[in-house]
Amino acid sequence: MATTPLVSIVIPVLHDTAELASLLETLAPDRDSPVDSSVAYQVVVVNGDAGDGSLRPLHHRFPVVKWTESTPGRARQMNHGARLATGRWLLFLHADAHPEPGWIDAIRKADLSSAIGGAFSFRLESTALTARILERGVDLRTRLFGLPYGDQGVFVRRQVFDDEGGYVELPIMEDLELVRRLRRRGPMIWSAVPIRVSARRWERDGWLRRSVLNVWLVGLFFVGMSPVWLARRYYGPDRSVVPADVEFLGHSPAHAPDKRAQKIAVIIPALDEEEAIGHVLKEIPAVVTAVILADNGSTDRTAEVASAAGARVVTESTRGYGRACLAGLRVETDADVIVFIDADRSDYPEEMNLLLAPILAGDADFVLGNRSGVGRPLSARVGTALCVFLINLLWRTQYRDLGPFRAITRSALDRLRMADKTWGWTIEMQVKAAEAGLRTQEVPVRQRPRIGRSKISGTVHGTLRAGSRMIVTIWSLWRTRHLRKASFRAVADG
Repeated sequence: MATTPLVSIVIPVLHDTAELASLLETLAPDRDSPVDSSVAYQVVVVNGDAGDGSLRPLHHRFPVVKWTESTPGRARQMNHGARLATGRWLLFLHADAHPEPGWIDAIRKADLSSAIGGAFSFRLESTALTARILERGVDLRTRLFGLPYGDQGVFVRRQVFDDEGGYVELPIMEDLELVRRLRRRGPMIWSAVPIRVSARRWERDGWLRRSVLNVWLVGLFFVGMSPVWLARRYYGPDRSVVPADVEFLGHSPAHAPDKRAQKIAVIIPALDEEEAIGHVLKEIPAVVTAVILADNGSTDRTAEVASAAGARVVTESTRGYGRACLAGLRVETDADVIVFIDADRSDYPEEMNLLLAPILAGDADFVLGNRSGVGRPLSARVGTALCVFLINLLWRTQYRDLGPFRAITRSALDRLRMADKTWGWTIEMQVKAAEAGLRTQEVPVRQRPRIGRSKISGTVHGTLRAGSRMIVTIWSLWRTRHLRKASFRAVADG
């Protein structure tokens, strides 16, 4: 019986045949020295171009490697490879990054510690003095700020990676986004074992220009700039090297899948969000076909600003989050997919693509944005955790958040017959989605400080009022679950 390997090495490739061949020489020498699941590690190669025939000779040369394919996009390919991997740890390697002897011992050491992940030291395959200076700078950044890049070979415990939902499928900076989440989960190890990385990008673009560009783009990412915009700056004007996921997320009609022709509407419930709403509307992706602002009795210029920015405004003067959402749904009747997002700019509207992707690909009916509790008041995090715990306990679900940033097909939403008119709206949707057997996914999304003061967590009274409403909603839904079960079963049976 095969032994579970300590590590699964996941290598995403896209037209990297020569680099991959050199790497596999190191990791899986040849068919006479097989690397199989009975030893310390396995190798999983994820090809992002199914039509690339140059990899076929490598299939025969390295038969013990697990070969697979996915749609292009480094984060997407690494997630795909991770799903097929069997190791207790995952090591993500770029095709042009070669770990030196001792890397497996470093992971063994991590396995015996409390560390949940880590990365190796960065070394460039160049004799230039500039390369040595750059290496010292990367070492300093990693140790001071705990921010290794993906070409340093990020490794993570498999269970932690799964718990975190894997990589957010961004077109760039997916490595930094994952590391930021991992650092909040537990200690990380920065191993002294080097990984040798090809210097081709620096030699091609110029050492100073490439280094400054990298630092500039990372800084913009941390202040909230769109990863799509950053990816285009990183890859430059040569569209032949821009990953396909940049084109999809960036709404290029020539490269988008047919399913993007579906009508997508965004509903934004709002109450006194004059300062924020203009920013939110500017950041909504072009894939959206309609935007409805459901004004819930604002006393400022929220409705006026939204209308001037091109949103359709509907008024629901009776206060209640659910009432505002229902008002928006009443006027938007022909959309295929509905996205809900708050008006306070705490979410990143451009990440709407991450929620839409599983739905447009036909893999999900309902997708939730998981905020991971980042940047939210303690009272809000505790209240959310309690509600999620109760829902998971009573309905045997595996939710991780109740975030308002969510996407759902209109047909699935209509099946749920939403009725809650208060802050119990998100709970009702998730409970009924489980009861109705919807295909549900959660994807990690970023958060930032909201503009203005929260109507809930901004005051003790608001927090207690919303929290008690949510608990009452859970109890009411549990009490009436049998009445809905027959209805959902009848719909499922046709």
